[in-house]
Amino acid sequence: MLNASWWWFFGGSFLDALIGPNLFFPGEPFLLAAGYLLSSGAMYGVISVLLGGLIGDQLSYFIGRRYGVNGRRWLCHRVPKTRRPIARARLVLRKRGPLVVAIARLLGPVAWIMPFLAGSYALPWMTFTAYSLIGLFIGVGQFVFAGYLLAQGIELMPDLATISLFLKEHSLLVVAIFIASVISLMLYRTK
Repeated sequence: MLNASWWWFFGGSFLDALIGPNLFFPGEPFLLAAGYLLSSGAMYGVISVLLGGLIGDQLSYFIGRRYGVNGRRWLCHRVPKTRRPIARARLVLRKRGPLVVAIARLLGPVAWIMPFLAGSYALPWMTFTAYSLIGLFIGVGQFVFAGYLLAQGIELMPDLATISLFLKEHSLLVVAIFIASVISLMLYRTK
C-alpha cells in the first residue's frame, strides 16, 4: 500500500471511538469517504475505519476499566444530579449489557461513552469485544454503505417531483391516515 491516505481513515475512525476526543470529533465523514472509496474497488478505507473503530473502542474500554470508578465517584460528588443516570446505566448494563453494547453504535451520543461505561462497570472483556464488534460492523457499515451508494450516483432522497406525484396519487390515503391519527390522539387524551 504505497498510498498513505489510509492513515486518515484510521485516524478519523479512531478519534471518533476514543473517549474524550470523540466528544468533539465526528467520524462520519471518514466512514462515508471509505464507502466512496470502496466504490472504486479500494478496500483499504473500509479496513482502516473498522480497525480504527475497534482500537478506539478497546482503548476506551481499558480507560474505563482503569479510571472509570474514580471518575464516577468524582462526577457524583461534583454534580449530584448525575447519581441517578449513573445508577440507571449500571442497572441497564447489568441486565442487558451485551445487547446495549451492540446497539450503542446506532444510538449516536450513547456510542461515545458506552465502551468507557462497559469498562468502568467491569463488563467481561471478551463479552464486550464480541458485542462491540457486532455493533462496529453494523454502525460503520451503514455509513460505508451510504458512501458507496453516493459514489455510485444513487440518490438517497427522492426529488420533489416524485414526492409531489406520490401525494397527488395517494391524497385520499394521506388524508385518511391524518384524520385517523388525530382522532386516535384525541381518544387517547380523553381516557
